[in-house]
Amino acid sequence: MASSTSAALAQWQRIEALVQAWLDERQQLIVLLCTMQGLKGLSTPQPYDNPQPMHRQVQRFCQLLMDYISAGYFEVYRELVNEARHFHRENPALTRQIMQKLDSSTDAALAFNEDFEHPNQCLAQRKVLPQRISALMETLEERFALEDQLILSIHQQEPPQQQATH
Repeated sequence: MASSTSAALAQWQRIEALVQAWLDERQQLIVLLCTMQGLKGLSTPQPYDNPQPMHRQVQRFCQLLMDYISAGYFEVYRELVNEARHFHRENPALTRQIMQKLDSSTDAALAFNEDFEHPNQCLAQRKVLPQRISALMETLEERFALEDQLILSIHQQEPPQQQATH
């Protein structure tokens, strides 16, 4: 019994570390998004403006956004669903509902990346960038709330060792 509790605790701790690293990446994404929103001359370049810092910020954001979305789908969500099954915390209806809602925000993130990941595309669409950033911020805010709901419904319960002693 102690061995299975120890293995369960190790699995829970591994998932905890994965989720925390992913949430740290989310924080970086939020900071970069807010930084981009505050860039001077974002939509209307001045003759003396150097567009390179804006391009670099947007490209860096796009890369981080794609990394975050990918990590969610291919690592974190899968591990949370496996944890739910392993520790009998499944709520398939809630999980399915959350995952379906996440799909639309994924589509919005992919569209943003496709439109702005390359410098030439970014420059050509510079006038719409502030509106797109604002719209993406709203979409990501909803996404983060859904992801938090998924995490809280599965993972943010007592670690297995503590459950076994109750």
